Amino acid sequence: MIFGFGFVSFLRGDTGRPVDFVPQQRASAATATPSRVVAPIVLGDSLARGAGDEAGLGIPGRLDNELRRRNIKANRTISLGINGARTPDLQRQIESANVRGLLRDANVIVVSIGGNDLWGGANWREAPPTDPDAAMTQVLDRIAAIVGEIREVNPTARIFFIGLYNPFVKTPNGAMLSTYVAQWNARVLERFGRDGNFTLVQTSDLFSHKDRLALDRFHPGGEGYELIARRIADGL
Repeated sequence: MIFGFGFVSFLRGDTGRPVDFVPQQRASAATATPSRVVAPIVLGDSLARGAGDEAGLGIPGRLDNELRRRNIKANRTISLGINGARTPDLQRQIESANVRGLLRDANVIVVSIGGNDLWGGANWREAPPTDPDAAMTQVLDRIAAIVGEIREVNPTARIFFIGLYNPFVKTPNGAMLSTYVAQWNARVLERFGRDGNFTLVQTSDLFSHKDRLALDRFHPGGEGYELIARRIADGL
């Protein structure tokens, strides 16, 4: 009798509690993206501006493309790079009220600075300064002041700092300069390693074994910029 009653109830469809049917969605890149919209800004020197990229995209344009390819919601990257900028130039730039407002609205801040301080002029290419360690310390101190200014405006943004690479690998002093590049990147990590929102974007390996330089033999070419943008996206 119990079996018969249950069988009839099953046929009538009145067993159990009614539930709302929600079709199961397959996992995809779109469902895995962060709910927060990425708001990037790039500032610093000519590498931040994209000099040498034959497509004219540089880090900003190629980062936009990479985030779009990964289905990551993002605003268009703001580009504030200045050709030839050194640390004092960037320090003056971030004192501007307009720039500080842009930094305040960003949650991803990409900084490329320090290369012109070290490689600018012919001294490092021909021979290192008398005290390379002291020269690096001076530049690092100014970068620390820049990061401090950014943190005052925006304490929570992710800072991606572009590491140095050696554009003179094939010159007579190429091996010597590679040593100083490695030392510089290590010191950046040592200085800012305790900041959980600071990421050093390593680039030296991208140019050490394959020619990814632009025609000017100093800046990255399109492929180099694309790989740098990919590493930034990997860190998000």
